[in-house]
Amino acid sequence: MLDIQFLNERAKKLRSALKKAKQIIDMGQKEFSSVPMYPDRTQYYMVIAYEELEKIACHIYKEITGEKISENCIEKLSQTDIFSGKINRAFQDFIKFKKNLLESRFSYSPEEMYFTVKNILDSLYEPFIKELSSVVKELKEKQPKLAIPVNLKKVNQQAKAIKSELKKIKTLLDYPREEFIKSEFAIDRGRYFAVVTIDSALWICRHIARQLKLKPSKRCFENLYKAGVLKKETAEKLEKIASYRDTLADPEKYIDPHFLYTLLKEDFPIFLEFIKEVSYAIFGKRDEK
Repeated sequence: MLDIQFLNERAKKLRSALKKAKQIIDMGQKEFSSVPMYPDRTQYYMVIAYEELEKIACHIYKEITGEKISENCIEKLSQTDIFSGKINRAFQDFIKFKKNLLESRFSYSPEEMYFTVKNILDSLYEPFIKELSSVVKELKEKQPKLAIPVNLKKVNQQAKAIKSELKKIKTLLDYPREEFIKSEFAIDRGRYFAVVTIDSALWICRHIARQLKLKPSKRCFENLYKAGVLKKETAEKLEKIASYRDTLADPEKYIDPHFLYTLLKEDFPIFLEFIKEVSYAIFGKRDEK
C-alpha cells in the first residue's frame, strides 16, 4: 500500500535539499565558480537530494510494478512511463551526475558542476513535485478503500511478526512433548515467541480500537468482538492467551512446561484466525464461513 506519510517526508527533504542547491546556483555562474565553498555545498546538497529521490523512486516503483527493490530505483523508474519524458531525462542526468561525482572522487570542475546542476534543477525543482502529486493521487485512487482507516503498513508489519513467531513456535513443537518440556532452551524460546506474538496482536487490536473510536478497555479483543470485528470464539481465546502474557514475559515466574506446550500447540493457531478476521474487517469483506 502507498505510504503517504513516508512520501511526504521524503518529498519535503528532497525539496529542501534542492532548494538549498538552487539558492547557490541562482547566484550565477561567475559567483559560483569564484567561491570554492559553493561547489562543495552544492554537491553535498545534491547527494542528499539524490538519496531522498532514490527512496521515493523505490516506493513508487514497488507500487506500480509490485517488485520490491532497494537500489537503482531512479534508473528503473525512469524506464517507465509514469513520469513525463522531461522528468525521466532529468532522472538520467541526475544518475550521471552522481556517478561522475563518485568516479571523480568529488572533484567535479566548478563550471561543469554549475551547468549540470542548473539543468537538473530546472527540470526537477518545481516540475517533479507537481508530477509526483499527480502520480500519488492516481495511485491512491487505484488502492482498495478501507472500511477501517488503519495504518495498513504498520498493521501488515505486526501481522508479519505474528506469522513469523508462529513459524518459530511450530519449529519448537516439532520436537516431541517430552523433549520440549525437558529443554530449558525450548521453554525459554517458546515463552519469548509467545510474548512477541501476543504483543503484536495487541498492537493491532488497540490500533483498530482507536480508529473505531471505541472506549478504551483492558480486554481489547473482547472490545473488537463487541464492535463486530472479531468472532466471539476468537476474542475469547485471545483474551485467555493474553491473560498469560505477563507471566510468560517474566523469567522469574514459573510456568508449567506441560501447560506451555499445550498452550502453544492448541491455542496459538487462533492468531492466524485473528489476522484473517481483522483483514476482513479492514477491507470491508464478509467472512462467509
